[in-house]
Amino acid sequence: MTRPTLELKRIPRLWAAVLHLAALALAGALFAGRRLAAFRWEPVLDRVPDFYSHVSNLSISYMLYTGVGYLWLALGVPMRAIAWLGLALAAANLVYETLIPILNTPDPVDALYGLAGIVLGASLLIAIDRYGLRPVPESD
Repeated sequence: MTRPTLELKRIPRLWAAVLHLAALALAGALFAGRRLAAFRWEPVLDRVPDFYSHVSNLSISYMLYTGVGYLWLALGVPMRAIAWLGLALAAANLVYETLIPILNTPDPVDALYGLAGIVLGASLLIAIDRYGLRPVPESD
């Protein structure tokens, strides 16, 4: 029996790879700000005092969506399918944050933060899809 192999169809340009990693690092730093004061950004707290109460939803949604989406783009999955993934994540986030009280207190503000993470992720993935990937060179 042969094993299926994952073969990259497109490879990122340097700016796309760096931007993707930097954005993931920023999302991780925002998430870390919930517990570690060193990662909190005071200008944000001045305007939105409860920002770090909800930012985990934004960070997790962003990292999950862009992590999978970036890999799928490299594998040649069309952006339309990745957009459907974003819609499915958004729907799951809305349902979980508003209707399901299991291991969670329903909180519509958390749902909005999660949606913001998906919208930010979609913006980056669209830019990378259009301008940041090139076909894998053919090998002889």
